[in-house]
Amino acid sequence: MTKKSMGFIISATIACLVITLCFSGIFEKLELFIFDAEVKLLRSEQKPPETIKVILIDEASIKAMEEMLGRWPWPREIWTDLIDFLSMGGAKVVLFDILFTERQGGIHDSSLISATEKAGNVYHSMMLLREEPVTGEKNPGIDKPIEDEFVRKFSLGKVKGSIKTGAGEESNIYMIPFPGLSMASSGIGVVEFTPDSDGIFRRTRPLREYKGSYYPVLGLAPLIGQNTSIEIKGNSISMKNRIMPVDSAGRYLINMYGKISAYSIGGIFASLQKIRRGDIESLLVNPEEFRDAIVFVGASAIGVEDLKPTSTGPRVPGVFLHVSLAGNFLVNDFLHPANRAFTILSILLGVFLTVYSVLYSKRYLIRIGLPVILLVIYGLFALASFRMNYLVEVVPFIFSTVSGSFISLAYLTITEAREKRKVSRLFTQYVSKEVLEEMLHHRTEYMKTGTGSKVEVTVLFSDIRGFTSFSEHIPPDRVVEMLNCYFSQMAEIILKDKGTLDKYIGDAIMAFWGAPVAIPNHAEMAVRAAMEMLDGLRNVTGILKEKGYDFELKIGIGIHTGIVTIGNIGSEKKLNYTIVGDTVNLASRLEGLTKEFNSSLIISESTHERLRGSIPCRSLGNFKVKGREKPVALYAPVTGSEQQ
Repeated sequence: MTKKSMGFIISATIACLVITLCFSGIFEKLELFIFDAEVKLLRSEQKPPETIKVILIDEASIKAMEEMLGRWPWPREIWTDLIDFLSMGGAKVVLFDILFTERQGGIHDSSLISATEKAGNVYHSMMLLREEPVTGEKNPGIDKPIEDEFVRKFSLGKVKGSIKTGAGEESNIYMIPFPGLSMASSGIGVVEFTPDSDGIFRRTRPLREYKGSYYPVLGLAPLIGQNTSIEIKGNSISMKNRIMPVDSAGRYLINMYGKISAYSIGGIFASLQKIRRGDIESLLVNPEEFRDAIVFVGASAIGVEDLKPTSTGPRVPGVFLHVSLAGNFLVNDFLHPANRAFTILSILLGVFLTVYSVLYSKRYLIRIGLPVILLVIYGLFALASFRMNYLVEVVPFIFSTVSGSFISLAYLTITEAREKRKVSRLFTQYVSKEVLEEMLHHRTEYMKTGTGSKVEVTVLFSDIRGFTSFSEHIPPDRVVEMLNCYFSQMAEIILKDKGTLDKYIGDAIMAFWGAPVAIPNHAEMAVRAAMEMLDGLRNVTGILKEKGYDFELKIGIGIHTGIVTIGNIGSEKKLNYTIVGDTVNLASRLEGLTKEFNSSLIISESTHERLRGSIPCRSLGNFKVKGREKPVALYAPVTGSEQQ
């Protein structure tokens, strides 16, 4: 299988796996974790519109007012005072993120009803929940319809389309303000939130359905009227020139504000007492600060039990979710969910770019660096998109890119090791260790040379003079010992000078320069190696004399440069990496002419031309060589010790 085919198989397999995992929800918690990190990084200093104000029932206020009001929950009259204070300042809307579903009785309830009705701008809260009925028992309240008067006054009357809810997700129980308070309210908002799979609150259904009627959540209640035209279509809710992006279940991912300032309710009550005493000079909170404001009243005290883990922190007042939703709507600051089509495209791009860069790059730094660069670029793109209120799924891209990188590297490690062994087996007997290392580094290129190609090389033939007659007079084992000594010395010189040792033919040696590793000055390297071989004969003779041989070695060397065919040549059972062609034949014939010219080393005209004067040579004249029509100009390099 080719590398290209394997790259496609690896890429396609990883892409299919990641897309499947993505749609199965496996990455959801990791994606939410990254989303929270983006919120903390880019939204921690973001503030809601200035028209939104927040009043909190904080821990300090509860402790400070405990002696006067007792423990939480406080008497209803205290909320009457708060409404009066905000009315003094001219607040536009007052929204209570506090449930008043139970009566306290008498003046407690009547004072709150009266203040709510008189102010004419107070919104109270309701809840729509689901409770599973218990089989075999009465389940009072479940599936009970809301009073018609309440539905007529507070449900949204112009909703086109519907929100798809899963089986068993429909609300079947409600909690609304106690009788009298409901009808005195200017509006009603739903305050219940559902956490994500990791227990963190990030989303809300802007519209809640109960028995076919829709009610807004508290954050939207003052911004859309009962007669506002609303269209639920696909993944959006259109209302008042706003298009709110939602998921298939009608849930909106709230674009949280990380810096929401709040007034302590204790400071407001202290200021109200001063106003009633006529002291308006040193108020902690001036009512005018709420002029034309949308005021949310919530709690941050632990005892009120409305602290929720959100993207901005682990203990955030629940009212901040409503505040963020209202701010999103007011300034069209909606967060758009991730586009799954783009996610699929990013997976494909990430894995294919990574796999093919790893498989086809020859530089290890690129193999490792490019996937890292892709991850960094995609991460920066995701942050930039988030800054523009568009979510980009990050985990699928990371998973596909990292998986593609590791699997491709593993595949390369296995195949490269196999190819290195193949190259090593093919060339280790022909070339030096240094040349072999160079070939292993570019093994793909040199594996191709084994299949056959034409190259220019310089061929060397050497032969021991008088060896046939000598070998007839000594035992075979002594002949082998002598040849091994001679071949060892000569092979060492050839390999040292980057030659390729082709074969031994009896007492002859065939070698060539210029392949498989290209050498620009292969002719010069071959001639210098031949001269070293002639000089090295003294060492061989000395070693043989120590072993008891009374025989002085003399050799003849012929060298020719030309085009040859190179490759693995032989049968299916036995292949040799060798060269063939007229160049080889001429080099062999030049070696045979060394006796006639009484020269140990003869080179051809083509070899002499490529020396470019780097080695001094003397001309031997022209000679007609068997198999050639034209005479060949011959030269003899000038050596330090010419053989006689």
